[in-house]
Amino acid sequence: MSTHFLDKRNCQVLLPPTEGLPVLERLEECLKALNEQAGPYHGLIDKLIKHNKKTAKLSNGSQRYLPAAIDIAQGLDFETRVVRTHAYQRPGNDPVRLHLIFENTPNIGWKIILPLQPLLKKWGDANEGHQGYVHTICHDTPRLVSMEKFLNRQRADKDDYYYVGITGRNWLQRLSEHIREVRNGGRRKFYRAWKASLDIEDVLIVSALMDINLSYNDAMNWEEVNVDRVAAGPNGLNMIAGGFKGQRELHKLGLISKKRVSLEVREKAIDRLVRQSPLKGISNPFIAECWKDPEHYGKVIGARDKSLSVEQVRRVRELKQEGWAVKDIVKEVEALNAPQVYGVLRGDTYNKPPYI
Repeated sequence: MSTHFLDKRNCQVLLPPTEGLPVLERLEECLKALNEQAGPYHGLIDKLIKHNKKTAKLSNGSQRYLPAAIDIAQGLDFETRVVRTHAYQRPGNDPVRLHLIFENTPNIGWKIILPLQPLLKKWGDANEGHQGYVHTICHDTPRLVSMEKFLNRQRADKDDYYYVGITGRNWLQRLSEHIREVRNGGRRKFYRAWKASLDIEDVLIVSALMDINLSYNDAMNWEEVNVDRVAAGPNGLNMIAGGFKGQRELHKLGLISKKRVSLEVREKAIDRLVRQSPLKGISNPFIAECWKDPEHYGKVIGARDKSLSVEQVRRVRELKQEGWAVKDIVKEVEALNAPQVYGVLRGDTYNKPPYI
């Protein structure tokens, strides 16, 4: 396949395997139509390629993006072998991004987002340097079976969990390593959260490539800022702070000998940290004995803000036996969210008297 707009090599290194679906062909057609149509975006793709050439000597990818209030989405259906592609306007004036949406997936929804410009000609080697990415696990999301529903999704941040990462290799290679750790029972917070989500309905995984062609220092600074921005607090899945801040933490714990080390050395140090640290939630023997007492358990759980009452827990179990969907149970019993209900049904929470 010959292309007028797309750099096939960069597409190969940045886009996931698509099992022979005509993704690039449909994308090339969409770019051509967008570039030729009358209106505010006439000639946009030519303009992006010209900007790629003009900024080719800049070392940081984020310095090269040209903003426009438009994105391109592709819905990939592996059963029907159909790829649906269209450009759509959105609010804001961010860099143009490509959304790859895997439709009608059997268990868990998956969407990939990445900047469009590195996929176009005149960019240069998109795989050079470091890459920064964010993975988001979105719970309590209505089942998304079409591209339109993915794009129109109104996200509830309280049910989203974030992992921010950088790699000096390739983000898809790093993603495959993450998935392998999830399957093998890796104990990092990110891996445990992803694996737990596989047993829950209405979950969407969003994998976003945010920046490329970064130097080591730029990548570390990018990660530090973005871990603080989106992955700090209870919904963050990183084991340590980002960038150099995190390396200072590891150095203080004696897990690395210097405050600045390679990413490979840092990964090994984080693995040692995980092995040395018990999983969160394991309490000391005295507290554990207190929780064995039914009166203490019911009093403390019942006093917590947004906890379920004994009657709500019983009703959750009754409705599930009657065949109710979890999203409907959440509304009926006025639970906090779907994960709270799943905790009851799996026996992870509310599993002692007076709740049983």
